[in-house]
Amino acid sequence: LDETKIDTSAVSILSKVTIKNSKNNASVTYMLVSEEEADLKAGKISTLSPIGKGLLGKKKGDVAKIKTPAGEIEF
Repeated sequence: LDETKIDTSAVSILSKVTIKNSKNNASVTYMLVSEEEADLKAGKISTLSPIGKGLLGKKKGDVAKIKTPAGEIEF
């Protein structure tokens, strides 16, 4: 992928996002990557993961309600 041609106004693959859990105010920064590149310890999550899917297309300031194995979380 040519990073210069990626729309940075919305979350997509290769986006680096900081999300805040609205329940406990914990913030985490992730980069959305392909399934093959995912490495949670390195802060890289797959666009196919529940959080990755829930963030795709969101813009700065949007609220994302994401269904995870632990239940629905609002970021």
